[in-house]
Amino acid sequence: MTHTTRRNGNGEFIADLIARTRSVKGGHLFIGTSEYTLYCGQGRTLSGYDCDSMKASALAAGIPIIDARTADQDAFLSLVFNGPMIAVGEEPRFFMCNALSYESLPVMAARYHAIGATIHNIPETQEAGDDPLSLPT
Repeated sequence: MTHTTRRNGNGEFIADLIARTRSVKGGHLFIGTSEYTLYCGQGRTLSGYDCDSMKASALAAGIPIIDARTADQDAFLSLVFNGPMIAVGEEPRFFMCNALSYESLPVMAARYHAIGATIHNIPETQEAGDDPLSLPT
């Protein structure tokens, strides 16, 4: 017989994931056009559709947020599909192309901000510039 730990509803589960997100380098909440994704660890995410409720919880917890609902949609799609991705729980690194590479959260937040996204709880976004990646040489 398998015993499971009983949780006090979804709120406790989400609060636990939000706490984990705060402790992970690059952990953040990303809000796209119609859904959110909470990046709470390397390869660990939570997605859903109640964007405003999750954003309020993340703001209260001080989690970095990229809200791309206000971004230029063509530029948004180009950035999402052409990359790089945000490094969560790992260091930025370059693979064969930008779409498979990982960049730091502050640099990517600056890129999303440049296309009109709203950024919260990221102290100082870095200027992304024309360099495809800010990796050390």
